[in-house]
Formats: sequence, structure tokens, C-alpha cells
Amino acid sequence: MGAVVVVLASAVLGVQAPTAVAAPGCAHVRVTDIVPSPTPTGWSENVGYDAAGNLWVSRILENVVERRNQQGRVTARVRVESPGAVRRGPDDLLYVASGDSPVTMLPGSPLVGKVLRIDPRTPSAPATVFARGLGMPNGLAVDRTGDVYVSDGRLGVVRIRPDGSVDHAWSAAAPKNLTPSATINGTGINGAVIVGRDLYVTLTVSATGRVLRVPLADPAAYSVAADLAAPLPGVLDDLTEVTPGRLAVSSTTGQVHLVDLGTGRSCTANVGQPVTALAAVPGSAGRLVAGTESGVLLTLSIGR
Repeated sequence: MGAVVVVLASAVLGVQAPTAVAAPGCAHVRVTDIVPSPTPTGWSENVGYDAAGNLWVSRILENVVERRNQQGRVTARVRVESPGAVRRGPDDLLYVASGDSPVTMLPGSPLVGKVLRIDPRTPSAPATVFARGLGMPNGLAVDRTGDVYVSDGRLGVVRIRPDGSVDHAWSAAAPKNLTPSATINGTGINGAVIVGRDLYVTLTVSATGRVLRVPLADPAAYSVAADLAAPLPGVLDDLTEVTPGRLAVSSTTGQVHLVDLGTGRSCTANVGQPVTALAAVPGSAGRLVAGTESGVLLTLSIGR
């Protein structure tokens, strides 16, 4: 629920528009396909692929995650309350954030957020609980050994072991929400992606459009990976690795940012509507599918 969180966070923190100059335009980003929203409430909060190449879409306002085959037809719908990120694990199960709602951010409210698992081979079966006790789980990444990293808008970055237990020591050292510092210059830990030995996470609202780098082996050594200086306060959402060493970062002000992790250089492409999520299309280098607040699904072609 990016737009709602942005308004709340901006009001609480008094975040001002960045003074930095915005990144140059990306001339090589094109929208090549548009799939209409199936319903007026189809907000596509997140997107991800299973091992068979099916696209899974979190329809947050409808409390379902839908499966679309490679021809774009909806072939299954699994009930998940307020679904956020949906990511494939090394066991080929799908891990889904549940409880991605501003209601879970209310001070003193119980920690009801969860991570659920869906077996994409048997989508008629209900999702099962993998982990409990989260705040507002939003972004999510799974490493090769089955550790799950959650971008929790209330708690910060949380690591969950393969048995579903929270790694409290690791999580205590990782970036927290609502703890402003020279590094965390905003609020709302949001998207998450693993590249190599690092976890990259976005801040929903920050003065500079900030992406953080969190070393998996030493979460206390987190640092600034990029300042994208999006229009307005930096309003970022999800992110993914589009080609080796290059991140694509979505913005709910209607942009996709590309970041070269080697040089730190970035560029910005306007895509015409708020982008909530990004996923690399399997077997198709430089192509992304994007979720949007309107529920429309976009396919983006990223050139060199």
C-alpha cells in the first residue's frame, strides 16, 4: 500500500524534497506490453515467477495471489490476506508476505504479519504459514540456503531461518524502521533483493530516493548503495536485478530507475503510472514485468 504509507511517513517525518539533481533519463527503456487490470480493485502490489515460468501477482485489495500462465491467462487464485512480495525459494515453493497493510503499523497493535508458503504445483491447496510475528512484511528475498529476508515496514529488515524461526541477533543488527540517521534518511523499509553476498532494500520515503546495501554476513555494516533523487521525496517501492550487477528500482511516482552497482551511476525512465513491483522475466535478458497501483501489468524492455 505504497501511496498510503508515503503520505503517513511524509507527515510524520516532515521529509522534504531532495536538493540533489535527478538522474538522467534512460533512453533505452520501453514499455512493450500492457495487460489491463482484471477488476477496478486490481492493485498489483507485487509480482514474481515460479519454476515453471508462471507469473504470480499479489492483488492486495482483493486478498489474493493469482497465477498467470505464459499466455497471460489467470489459472489459479490463492487467498492471502494483504499480500506483498511473492518469491520463489530453493525448494521451488513460493514465499509470500502477508499483512502488508498500514493497519499493522499502528503503535501498540499486535504483530500479526506472516510469511506464507504456496506450492505452485497445487494452487488449489491453501497457503500455509511459514513464519509469524512480523509487523508489516512487504518486500522479501530468499537465499540459496533457504534463509528468508523480509523488508518489514514496522520492524526493519528481518531474517527468518529455513525452519521458520526469526534470527533475532541478525535482525537486531540490520537496518530498522523509524530510526533516522545519516544512512537511514527516511522511513518504510520496502523492497528487497539479493545480489551476490548483499541484500539491497529500498526506503519508501527518503530525502534522496535511497537504496541500502546490507551485507548478509554482517548486517550491521549496512551502507548507502544509491541515492536516486526521484521527483518529490524519493518514493521507492520494489527492486530487482535486471542484468548482472544492475538493479531496476520502481517508484510510485511513475518511474523506473536503473542503477549500476559497480559504478553507482543511475538513470530514470518515466513509465506513465505508479510502479509497485518489478520482476525479471525468466530466460529473457533485459525484460521486466511491472506491477502498478492501477492493477495494470507492464512489460519493460531494458537496453544496454
